Amino acid sequence: GVGRGRKGLFGMGGSGTRSGGALMVGRSCGTWVPRGCGSLLLNSRQTSRSSMRATGRTVPVVTRSRSRESHMNPPGDKAIQRAEVRRARRMKASSSSSSASPGGDNPQKYPKSFYRVRIFTFVGILVGYACYYLTRNSLTYTAPVMVASDLGLDVASIGTMTSIFPIAYGMSKFVSGVLGSMMSASRLLGLGLMLTGAVNIIFGFGSSLAWFCTFWALNGILQGFGGPCCARILTSWFATKERGTYWGMWNIAHNLGGFTAPLLAGTAASRLGWQWGMWAPGIIGTIVGAVLFVG
Repeated sequence: GVGRGRKGLFGMGGSGTRSGGALMVGRSCGTWVPRGCGSLLLNSRQTSRSSMRATGRTVPVVTRSRSRESHMNPPGDKAIQRAEVRRARRMKASSSSSSASPGGDNPQKYPKSFYRVRIFTFVGILVGYACYYLTRNSLTYTAPVMVASDLGLDVASIGTMTSIFPIAYGMSKFVSGVLGSMMSASRLLGLGLMLTGAVNIIFGFGSSLAWFCTFWALNGILQGFGGPCCARILTSWFATKERGTYWGMWNIAHNLGGFTAPLLAGTAASRLGWQWGMWAPGIIGTIVGAVLFVG
């Protein structure tokens, strides 16, 4: 028998156990070998690898780092990584295609004809919304002449008409926003301006408070078509980085219409009669609206 601390098989000291009549110690590549035979086994493997290199055969080499990598990244994780790479590529492609459109995040290079049409479009919505303000403020500068005429109106009657307008104008924005998404924004902008100009003209043919209140409320409903249509046109033609600049310039339409209304409506009403205080803005609004509708 072989005991602890005594020389065992092949004259090597150490502890061991008997298995099949031989002393088996340690592990080498998953195989139990007798103590002292490790060098023989190593030499035999080196000899076999040398012979494989000499004959041109591929020597299988397994490294510990590669095995660790395969253990840390199983096949399922690699499939997830490939799916994430494909998803990132799709997101990049979609962002580049959206930025290539006029309303994307980055302004792109387009032909000169595109910029020319875009400037004409911007001028159109600027002048068009200024005309909306012109037909909206026409009564404000015509009312003093109406009170001084023989219509039998007083300040309370003018207050009644002007109070109906903001209620109708606020309610119309709900409908005009929906219609602006369903129809062509430029055509709806021109159509609304033509109708509000026609209402101003019809208003000048009345002589009773009921007539005035009815058509001024209708004017408030039609005035709600201007803002949503202009907003949609701006977002369609200008990129995100440009919208702040052009939106600020478009807001000049409020001041342009407010500046023109007293000069046009007030002068026409005082010199030609209160009817012309409504007819002159109505005629201009109808003409500009027709141009926007056709263009």
